[in-house]
Amino acid sequence: MNIIYPKPLKAGDTVALIGVSGCVHREDVDGYVADAKACLESLGFRVKVDESCSKRYGFLSGTDEERAAALERAFCDAEVDGVWCIKGGYGCARMVELVDWAKIAAHPKAFIGYSDITVLHIALYERCHLATFHGPMPGSGITEPCRESLLHAISGNPDRELINPDGSPLRPLRSGIAEGVLVGGNLSLLAASCGTPNQLDTKGKLLFIEEVGEFSYRVDEFLWQLEHTGMFQNCAGILLGGFTDCNEEYDHSQCFTTDEILQQMADRVNVPVLAGLQVGHMDDKLTLAFGRRYRLDADTGRVTLAE
Repeated sequence: MNIIYPKPLKAGDTVALIGVSGCVHREDVDGYVADAKACLESLGFRVKVDESCSKRYGFLSGTDEERAAALERAFCDAEVDGVWCIKGGYGCARMVELVDWAKIAAHPKAFIGYSDITVLHIALYERCHLATFHGPMPGSGITEPCRESLLHAISGNPDRELINPDGSPLRPLRSGIAEGVLVGGNLSLLAASCGTPNQLDTKGKLLFIEEVGEFSYRVDEFLWQLEHTGMFQNCAGILLGGFTDCNEEYDHSQCFTTDEILQQMADRVNVPVLAGLQVGHMDDKLTLAFGRRYRLDADTGRVTLAE
């Protein structure tokens, strides 16, 4: 696959702010959208706010057709240099087959988001061969520790080494060294893609996984789904991010912890596994340049750009 790397984003460029997932659940929708716009402006960008950011259709930011149209509109707008999702939630899987991916492939641009946006990361990579960015969304704010990694990544110069903002070391769960293109996202969304036209091809790739708010048995269920589908057998290595608020449903004497489940998974696979990367549902997180080639060394606890 010939991967398309988007034009770097720099101060003064225009980004489209879009709502393609869940709606804004706060009472002051306009205030939320205004704060998100101001957040991106503080990074030096001009911002075009799409009407989808303020829409409400049940728990969604507009109908499936409206959200698909918002994605197409942002990519096809000649004035827009990059496309930024205002928030996640749920809904991208409902509209992924409504998008004209050929139209988007003809207008490649930087695309930023995470969580439910995993569905679109997969589709943009598999259908458009476009490299994207697993990065913070302005609806929840962008902290100062996030800023440097984010701006490096979208400017075309991603971090040469993935080092946690708080300096904490990565944890090897299975030793070894692997190299491959970085792909992945939210665990439950990766599992939901299995057996669908939007399933991620992990062959020879470094697979990144993060999760939030799931009981530990659900984490186990999702991991087994990926394993049964062959995602772990085909990948080069596994990089684990945050598993935020993924706790046991019952007393520990009746449960495995999430850390224990992750170790069990690592013991079953035949590829290096490295855990503890500060990426996912947390305030201070790194931005990952999906589609770029990285080297994972679980023996030294390092992940470095291989290009």
